[in-house]
Amino acid sequence: MPVAIDGDDKNGYTLTEKAQDVQESITITFEWTLRGLKALFDASKGESKSKVTKSVKFGGGKWQILFYANSGTEGGSFVSLYLSCEPMAHEKDNAVDGKWVREGVFKFSFELQSLGKAVLFNIKEAHNHSFSSKTANWGWAQFARRDFVYYDSTPVKESDAFLIICTITSSPYHPLQAPTT
Repeated sequence: MPVAIDGDDKNGYTLTEKAQDVQESITITFEWTLRGLKALFDASKGESKSKVTKSVKFGGGKWQILFYANSGTEGGSFVSLYLSCEPMAHEKDNAVDGKWVREGVFKFSFELQSLGKAVLFNIKEAHNHSFSSKTANWGWAQFARRDFVYYDSTPVKESDAFLIICTITSSPYHPLQAPTT
């Protein structure tokens, strides 16, 4: 985000001299309890990629998690997790030939845990990703082994659920000081 160092920017905001040495970013964390795993896993046996299960949109409608109980890779032995960037109205309005772009670069991570967070099955993190109509989804086709997260996990089978935690951090920017009146 460009910022005026000497004077006001076009929005009337100023960057104080001390603020030039600092940066901030925005982080959101979304926790999704995915229930009904027995039906999802039983319906997705074999080597074919399963149907997608989508979280609700979060982060002001900007993001959504895509979960596949069967990734369709390695003989169907993995689950997949992807972060989907949902274009906002202003991004669609600014699109050229229908091609929108999300401003900024993002770091995101997924954690897959048992309910109550007693067991961490896997955690993966991605850095420096940008999102657009061309690259709206980022993630892992082989996030974790199906046997490990469901079939061989008594706590998950008993609760028929696990927890997916997604954390997204924006690229750093210089904080702006509100205009003085």
